[in-house]
Amino acid sequence: MKKIFFYPLLFGLFLLNVAGTCCADDPEVVSIEKNNLAQVNSILSQGNWKVSYFLDKNSNMTNEYLGYNFTFGTNEILTSSNGENIFIGNWSVLKSNSIDDNPDNDLDFAISFSSPDKLIELTQHWDVTEITETKVRLKSKSGNVDGINYLTFEKK
Repeated sequence: MKKIFFYPLLFGLFLLNVAGTCCADDPEVVSIEKNNLAQVNSILSQGNWKVSYFLDKNSNMTNEYLGYNFTFGTNEILTSSNGENIFIGNWSVLKSNSIDDNPDNDLDFAISFSSPDKLIELTQHWDVTEITETKVRLKSKSGNVDGINYLTFEKK
């Protein structure tokens, strides 16, 4: 008798949990399948961004970028400042013709810095895995035999 009561109760709690995870206030995720370069460039070029997550060669390097601000400017100029110095690099979002893990996602995000070493670590061609008005998630296997690198920028 206890089992008959327990399973419907457990199922009801599961349904409440699933229903509670959906929220209308979540930012809209831009469809990567559409490969809308103009929309992606517009989102990135608005405001200042910070690194909220960086996993490099299976090591969490996020704290190395505390205090760094990133601005994705016009003419593909990427500016980063740490409060003391300003560093200039390049950025671009382009359609990729290469074969990767996700054939529905043909957007690559290229970052290039020539100094300092900390910013050179971000220099790669990344796959765009998610983009919202406030967050950009990237991943790359480029040059990493130890696994996949992950990088997330969030709007400040």
